[in-house]
Amino acid sequence: MDIWNKLISSIKNKIDADFSLALRDIKEVEFKDGVLYLYTPIKISKSIIENQLKDLMEETAEKLLGKKVKIHVSTTKIKQQSEKKEDSHYQFSNLNPKYTFSNLVIGECNKLAYSACITVAENPGKIYNPLFIYGDVGLGKTHLLHATAYYLLSKNPSAKIIYTTADTFTSELISYIQKGSILEFRKKYKDLTLLLIDDVQFLAGKEKTQIEFYHIFNALHLIGSQVILSSDTPPLKITGIEKRLISRFASGLVVEVKKPDLDTKISIIKKKAESMNINLSKDVMLFIAKTIDTSIREIEGSLLRLKAYSEILKKDINLELAREVLRDILELKQVEELSIEKIQKEVASYLGINISEIVGNSKKKKVVMARQIAMYLSRELTDSSLTQIQKAFKKKDHTTILSAIEKVKETMEKDRKFKLMVEFLKEKILSL
Repeated sequence: MDIWNKLISSIKNKIDADFSLALRDIKEVEFKDGVLYLYTPIKISKSIIENQLKDLMEETAEKLLGKKVKIHVSTTKIKQQSEKKEDSHYQFSNLNPKYTFSNLVIGECNKLAYSACITVAENPGKIYNPLFIYGDVGLGKTHLLHATAYYLLSKNPSAKIIYTTADTFTSELISYIQKGSILEFRKKYKDLTLLLIDDVQFLAGKEKTQIEFYHIFNALHLIGSQVILSSDTPPLKITGIEKRLISRFASGLVVEVKKPDLDTKISIIKKKAESMNINLSKDVMLFIAKTIDTSIREIEGSLLRLKAYSEILKKDINLELAREVLRDILELKQVEELSIEKIQKEVASYLGINISEIVGNSKKKKVVMARQIAMYLSRELTDSSLTQIQKAFKKKDHTTILSAIEKVKETMEKDRKFKLMVEFLKEKILSL
């Protein structure tokens, strides 16, 4: 259809590559009475278009045609839509397309929860049912829930999934009771493949909601539907919730999401900065990682603020700007810039040799190993160029540095003990 091709052509350079894939899944298009009807058999694509692209598409279509255009997306073929009312029970529109496993940084803090989510997505209702994930605010519990739903949908596009929060569940229940449609409410939660409930601690003190949720939970559990719950505390520490419900929460697998360690925080900062098109040097990433000790959400907020100031002031983001911009929202510590000299000193101290030997020409096996590790970590942990590293180690050219880096990488692949030592040194230097 001409309008569809023009629309795609007009917006293709304004959207993320991930979102473009959703548009490719459109199989049928029909324009009628000011409405552009779209059909896709992929529920995730429907969700992405409705939540991320619809406003842009309607705005662009209006400019192209000179009149208002509405976008209607369905997983029912256009010819069948007049014969069959689409099922609106399953709340895919509540899923955030940005929250997928491909966008999740895995570390010691969330490795167990991640593995459990993958397991239940591949075998819903068969193991770890319910799965209960707990941890402080802003550590990625919601990301894990949404990612599990998307992963399950990639395996089973016809899966029936509802994601909601305890607060939303309560509000909807009250609304259905007021309309005298409690049976309709129960029907909505019938025969699901996966039910995801965020922040179940907010069920506390809501007796009627707890009773209804208890019966829905039991009914789903009985037919083998998977249930995943999240909370800021483990089940046994939630107050104001019936013991029988707490007992159900704790009857499956309970896993904790902890605060990320420094290395994981740096990986998170790097990934989020890339997704926001922010160019950060290693010293700025290290600064943010060392000064934010609260949540991943706080990291995201700090990056957005840095980006805004950088664009407004037309300045590149460096350590000085980061200190200035984030001063009032972070508990700033004295974070020194990580230098090659500091790395040399730490490696020499750990391996029991003199720093002068590291920058010298000794051929002793232990000294050569220390020198190569220090060169590798200087390249890995700082923004120094090969020429700068070469000068710091008093070498004639940078081929020596490249050779040392490759040697360390190769040895780490072959020798587990050596790899653990290098990783320990890296963690030690980062934590200074």
